[in-house]
Amino acid sequence: MDRLSTTYSHLWGKKPQSVAKPRAIGSDVRDLFAAEAVRAGMIEAAAQAAQLGLVAGQLSEASLRLAGDKFLVTAAGSWFYELQDADLLLASDAPDKGFAEEALPAQWPLHLAGYRQAPQAGAALLGHPAAALALMAQGRLPHPGLLSGAEALGQVVLCAEAEQVNQALGAARVLFVKGVGILVFAETLPQAIMDLQLVNRLSEISLLQTRGNVN
Repeated sequence: MDRLSTTYSHLWGKKPQSVAKPRAIGSDVRDLFAAEAVRAGMIEAAAQAAQLGLVAGQLSEASLRLAGDKFLVTAAGSWFYELQDADLLLASDAPDKGFAEEALPAQWPLHLAGYRQAPQAGAALLGHPAAALALMAQGRLPHPGLLSGAEALGQVVLCAEAEQVNQALGAARVLFVKGVGILVFAETLPQAIMDLQLVNRLSEISLLQTRGNVN
């Protein structure tokens, strides 16, 4: 699959990028809900996702559920390779409480819909791994039965429109959303990263099977 990864490498080339300081709410308030250790852990996880080739430039997004119906979210235009503390925003389940929304990532409404549908979800990751994107472009999904232990992912759902995510979330926590990416909900961000990596591996196997190259 190295050639496939090379084909999509232009999507996630390492490019230093700085995002404006948090605009959703002041960093002093953010820090009350998300301790420095929590923010540092999110930055470390984002870097891991980038190193694993699971993200695509400024298209990928991540979020964490915090106490009090608050969330720590990567700002619009963030680069996971060089995520900084200033790139992490505090968001609320109720925007009318005074939280600005202009700096939140484009697919934040999908994150929020998932958190509302799944109270057990503690993190969300929107990624763009090469094999999974290639499989989705064919209108196909990976089958968890291809790898031992992958059944833990549960049902994987293909959504032709972002609006279908609300309905699909009741049955799945891994969603292939056309034109958006692969959206994963999990208890923690490291778990979401492992799940997305597994989804991409399943997708690689599915693509190889199609080509008849599986030994």
